Amino acid sequence: MTKFKLNRLEIVIAASFATLVATTGQALAQNPDADELISHADLNGDGNISWEEVLEMRANSFERLDRNSDGVVSKDDSPARPFAARFNDALERLQTDFDADRDGEITKEEMMSAPAPLFEQGDIDGDDVLTADEMAAVRAERSPL
Repeated sequence: MTKFKLNRLEIVIAASFATLVATTGQALAQNPDADELISHADLNGDGNISWEEVLEMRANSFERLDRNSDGVVSKDDSPARPFAARFNDALERLQTDFDADRDGEITKEEMMSAPAPLFEQGDIDGDDVLTADEMAAVRAERSPL
């Protein structure tokens, strides 16, 4: 297994995207970088986000966050300063969405099988693909008046 170097942007993208696809949509409305996060999720560049792309992004995020390759994402994976605080904050948000058994560690199985209410809500036609129009509708619905 190839380990990736983890830089600040990758920590933010991995944690933010994982939260984005797991949460009820507040992350999309409140995140000014949501379009950038969505563009990172569109792995094949077709303008849509498929469920397969969500799963691939989750798997990639897990691999990057599991820095010590022990099969779980936990505080043990925290990088050295200056990124430790940001990683630990992101980990707390991820644990809320992905740590199903609340043991303080996120397994790959937990990350891959966690619900994605935003994706499910946005996928209006139920075809396991978020189109640009569906994403725009979710953003419009979540935008403050």
